Amino acid sequence: MTGIKKFFIGLLSCALCANDAIAKDCNNDIYRLQNPKECTETSESFKLSFSDTIGITSGALALVSGAIALLANNSHNETISTTTATRTPTLPKYDMVGSDIDEVHLASILSDTEYLSNSNQYNDIRVAYSLARGFSGNGSEIAVFDSGKNTIHGGNVAHFASGYIAPNASVSSYMVADRYGDFKSFYEIGNEINNATSKNTNIYNFSWSADISATDIRTRHQLISSTDTNFINSLIDAAHQNDAIFVWAAGNDGMTQSSALSAIPLHINELQGHFVNVVAWDSETGALANFSNACGITKDYCITAPGTNLESPLSTNPLHGTSFAAPIVSAGIAVIRQAFPYMKSSEITNLLFTTARDLGDTGVDEIYGHGMLDLERATRPVGTPLIPISEQFSITMRAAHISAPIGHKLQSKNLKFAFIDDFGRAFTTNMNDNISIKNRSIGQEHLRDPNTLDNMPNGIEFGIKQTDLLNGDGFLQTAQNNIISFIRHSGQISLGNTEFFHQTSFGISTPNNTPESMISGFSNIYTASILVGAKHGDFALSIGTPDTIISGNMYLRTLSGRANNGDYIFTNNKIDLTSVPSIEYRATYKSLSAGFVDNPSGRNEIYVLAKTKLSF
Repeated sequence: MTGIKKFFIGLLSCALCANDAIAKDCNNDIYRLQNPKECTETSESFKLSFSDTIGITSGALALVSGAIALLANNSHNETISTTTATRTPTLPKYDMVGSDIDEVHLASILSDTEYLSNSNQYNDIRVAYSLARGFSGNGSEIAVFDSGKNTIHGGNVAHFASGYIAPNASVSSYMVADRYGDFKSFYEIGNEINNATSKNTNIYNFSWSADISATDIRTRHQLISSTDTNFINSLIDAAHQNDAIFVWAAGNDGMTQSSALSAIPLHINELQGHFVNVVAWDSETGALANFSNACGITKDYCITAPGTNLESPLSTNPLHGTSFAAPIVSAGIAVIRQAFPYMKSSEITNLLFTTARDLGDTGVDEIYGHGMLDLERATRPVGTPLIPISEQFSITMRAAHISAPIGHKLQSKNLKFAFIDDFGRAFTTNMNDNISIKNRSIGQEHLRDPNTLDNMPNGIEFGIKQTDLLNGDGFLQTAQNNIISFIRHSGQISLGNTEFFHQTSFGISTPNNTPESMISGFSNIYTASILVGAKHGDFALSIGTPDTIISGNMYLRTLSGRANNGDYIFTNNKIDLTSVPSIEYRATYKSLSAGFVDNPSGRNEIYVLAKTKLSF
């Protein structure tokens, strides 16, 4: 069949009155309409129409077999069927979102003239957030199969396929019908799809539908025989070669089921995960548009998008129809493809469905499918964030507590790293927002050290001791019980009843990372400490610098993102750990000590401790 058969409504009505005289012939439009069960497996092609409601100059035309009104002046409004009260749901609103977005930038988008032209619709899909995050569809290729960009219908569909939602997406128009709605054969439409596939197109928009319901198609054979093998194969080839996503308008019959073409993936398994069916939302009434078909049996891959009162620079009157809801979803997919180019089609469609705002009955339902397209939720992390340590191993992301010398150095570098969400998408975050400084606890180190101010040996001493100097946990985890090997020199001189003392220590440590840390290793870490003081009787005062890193590096292997092919991209960072020393002031009376540590790389510390020996 090379075009759409059109009948005046009056002629159709008269024909229906003469049912008894109609011969038993499933190729007869009127007989097939009245005998759907008997004619289920007919090889007659679908009759196609655009899924909009804009008018033509004279006469309301209709397609037989319950077809969508073709450019008819809202003639479909008389046949609206409502299933349940949930056609009028409350559109959920979410607070505490977009915290990563500059408020001034967001405000400038919300006040933009073009945004304001469709502010209700754009607010419903929250496109301001995806724009503020810098996602504009750049690099995405959208093919619009319609009546051509120079026609009212085709031009407006192409406009919304990029427009304000994905202004940098590339849109190409492929003519499958003329300006009057006469469609090419499905064989020829298949050739147009093949042309788009040869140009690496990965988003295909179809703002037209068939004249029968999705429930009227029962088998793969019936679908192919009612369309064309070349048409179906062209869709399969595009899915396999370009990992394409097909966005289809549900139709404007006001029925509880979408049109037959929306059911394609139910019978063509190769297209599952590559298909999105779109129903139209009325942003003013807060319900499914009265002309829009519901999702019906396509609910598992169906989504809702604004489709009424849309302003376009190409039209003087507001636009209505699933014809224009579909390209809004196509533009949203272009945004996701730009933001996460390594995502497969099945992952993108799953993301859109998972992040859609639920409408109507809780969960996926036969009216709204997964709910309202939501570009804010779709462009932020979903689920539990993970930090890849290697290509094969990831850890759960949580705040890392790190010792002051390391933490202070990391904060001064102001590093960024990427984590992944439940969909494997990489998001960049500031390391400073995910670490907290963990004090060394100088007092605890003194408890572990057998050397005290009243028991300080003369001369040179060798030894090892435990240190908290390089401790970390979380994604910056280090091996516990890090050890410093040291050489220490102590000396004393007495003047009258007062004894003056000094102590100098040099140490070396080779800390270990753990397999669950983005710390990939350390060089040798060299430390030094100096202590001077005076003792008079049982009372002693001292000032000094606890162990301070004087040389050494830490190495980090951080995820910076994902390549277009999905590979993780890691960055190696070298952190010089040379530290500014802390100053410790300490007073001791017999076995009781108290101290204050002025710590430039962490919180200051006050400690009080008692240390003595028990003899048996």
